[in-house]
Amino acid sequence: MNLLKLIERNMRRNLRRTILTTLVMAMATFVFTVLISVPASMDRILADASTTLRVMVSNRTAPWYDLPARYCNEIRQMPGCAACVGLRGWPATYRNPRDTVMAFAAGPEINDVFPDYGLTANVMKKMLGDRRAASVGRALMKKYGWKIGQQVTLRGADAFAPIDLTFVIVADVPSKHYPNSFTFRRDYFNEAMKANGHPDDDIAWNLIARADSPEHVATLSKEIDDHFRNSSYETRSMTEQDSLSNGLSAIGNIRAIVYSLCAIVILTVWMIAGNSAAMMVRDRISEVAVMRALGFGPGHVANLLFGECALTGMLGGAIGAGFALYLFAEGVSLGAALGGVAGSMFVTPVGAIQGLIASIVVAAASGAIPIVRAIRIPPALGFREVV
Repeated sequence: MNLLKLIERNMRRNLRRTILTTLVMAMATFVFTVLISVPASMDRILADASTTLRVMVSNRTAPWYDLPARYCNEIRQMPGCAACVGLRGWPATYRNPRDTVMAFAAGPEINDVFPDYGLTANVMKKMLGDRRAASVGRALMKKYGWKIGQQVTLRGADAFAPIDLTFVIVADVPSKHYPNSFTFRRDYFNEAMKANGHPDDDIAWNLIARADSPEHVATLSKEIDDHFRNSSYETRSMTEQDSLSNGLSAIGNIRAIVYSLCAIVILTVWMIAGNSAAMMVRDRISEVAVMRALGFGPGHVANLLFGECALTGMLGGAIGAGFALYLFAEGVSLGAALGGVAGSMFVTPVGAIQGLIASIVVAAASGAIPIVRAIRIPPALGFREVV
């Protein structure tokens, strides 16, 4: 306790330098915590997808070609299939062209295929009772400041569906699997297309089937592709995890880039903190000489100086990591950078703790060289050291 009290008094002696050093550590910890959360979020997306038992069915010719939504009627009859729904993507904008929203028109089977959405029976009743009803992921709700019960008008950004649609948000999707989702009724979309003179064919970008057990995921995928082989619309099926992995691999080695940036941040802060520690120790040379002359051993002096560096790193790390957790605990949309509607970055308490530990370690390590030099100076020479 006496050591902590002495460290605290020493930090207050040059308060401006202590505050500035703490703020540098806080900003660096904030950036570091956010950066390491990106690959962690990628791992979370893939880990979540591995447990959903969902099979993504797309057109075998090319993934951007459509499939008949009626295929789901046949897929539901296949052994091992628990549910199936057709999703039709609708690229749209909100207030201006930069506010992009990837909305999906789906049938009422959506809750059977996506039980992890967390939609209650009351929410599904509202979805079925109002054609304009929409459920929205929490990250997307937060991004645009939407509230439950609010009316939202989206403008079609697709050349094949240039229509405007008004929705009523009846639920926010609590699941972190697809925090950017915007789901609405497919019959509402088809009717709007027909009313505006466009084809109202009931088509889907993808069909999503859910197996009834992990053992049936692979067999269901094969059964679907075999069943529709040589048809007008042949299919290609894969697990949800494989589908997301393909999307993430298409944007390059994000993990290596992020880790490189983390290394640069740590190295930069290490140099800044090392310079600050060097000045702090240089100011303490005469004090170190007095303490050594009074009988304090090198270990006691080193603990005092290292404690000051570590405490500065801990304060800065707590501020930076805490601020990152406060801002991004609910997730922030990264759009296509992490797989479309699944692409969100979350800062977790584990990530914040990692940032805090990194800040303390860097701050303490930055003072190693000047502190070792200070305690090796004989007391007689320390009194004559020019600061």
